[in-house]
Amino acid sequence: MSAPDWHDLGPAEEFASATISPTQVGRVRLAVTHVSGQFGVVSGVCSHVGGPLGEGRLDGAYVVCPWHNWK
Repeated sequence: MSAPDWHDLGPAEEFASATISPTQVGRVRLAVTHVSGQFGVVSGVCSHVGGPLGEGRLDGAYVVCPWHNWK
């Protein structure tokens, strides 16, 4: 069994200052969330129309696309 690939996204403090932040690993866009001291990462591309989810907002447990408010 091989070890998982890990990527250093930078200092946690940079992501802790906002509830959602965009970032990228190679060509893969990601949205990093930070709520109540917990980090999460999801695809940074809206599956509906490709909007930048890292520039969106959180609504409870949902990431909301900034282009059209799809959750």
